[in-house]
Amino acid sequence: MLYYCDSPPANFGDDLNPWLWPRLAPEICGAQDATLFLGIGTILTHNVPSQPLKVVFGSGCWGTGPLPKIDHRWKIHCVRGPLTATRLRLDRSLALADPAILVRRFASRSPRSEYPVSVMPHVQSMLHADWEALCARIGFHCIDPRAGVDRVLDELGKTKLLLAEAMHGAIVADALRVPWIPVRIYSRFNHFKWQDWAQSLGLTLRIPEVSPIYARPPRPWKRLDYAVKKGLARAGLGRESWKRLGIRSSTDSEIARSLEELRQLPERQEAALSNEAVLSRIETRLLEKLSVVRATWIKPPPTTLFPAAAN
Repeated sequence: MLYYCDSPPANFGDDLNPWLWPRLAPEICGAQDATLFLGIGTILTHNVPSQPLKVVFGSGCWGTGPLPKIDHRWKIHCVRGPLTATRLRLDRSLALADPAILVRRFASRSPRSEYPVSVMPHVQSMLHADWEALCARIGFHCIDPRAGVDRVLDELGKTKLLLAEAMHGAIVADALRVPWIPVRIYSRFNHFKWQDWAQSLGLTLRIPEVSPIYARPPRPWKRLDYAVKKGLARAGLGRESWKRLGIRSSTDSEIARSLEELRQLPERQEAALSNEAVLSRIETRLLEKLSVVRATWIKPPPTTLFPAAAN
């Protein structure tokens, strides 16, 4: 049974699981299967159920926070990258790549680049402002990570250059051979996840920042919480990401400044793209490991049928 983050709002990276795995390995997708298959996502946490058997195929962990207790009920074929392997104290050979690259078995880049530059914000970033309208103001296309896998794949395939705050936007763009630039806009950007994946492909990332835009302030109690956290961060006592929390709506001049920062990104930073030979080699290794998973997939014990009692 697939185990992944399936909570609202819809999110491209998470939603790749029910889209990709039935196409590649239908054996693992049975809803009644007692064995859990952990594929795409940052899901290696203490929240994974302890009792069932777990099969890990490319998942990642967070840079901080409680980790799962790895025991005999875990079968780890590979994880997203070397940082995850280090945190879980796994052999370095298990650090392979994010399995979302296997999307390229079913999708490809369009011969027509309909969108010269597309921006794909993090799913939570879409709640802070109308990014479709904001991108249109500077002639960029916005790819909404909540739009559904097929639509996002179509728009990624028609993009010439992607500015990605959503990591799986960059992962799939790279798999489809669409150049991309990572960009941090809001506080939800997670450097550990990005570096974990990038190092698996031998990439060195330089991640520029664009000032966040807030179309509406948070609720009063949240505004107070954010104000305290921002103050602590500026004093060097809190998380770096707290400096980017919004406590009020952005002014017109702040919005204009942020959009200009975004517009200049393709001019100021060289786009990234992994080496095709490296990517192909990892893709082959993932498919080989997936063949082993499919061949040895553990099915739940059959239900025992008892004869009906006589009346």
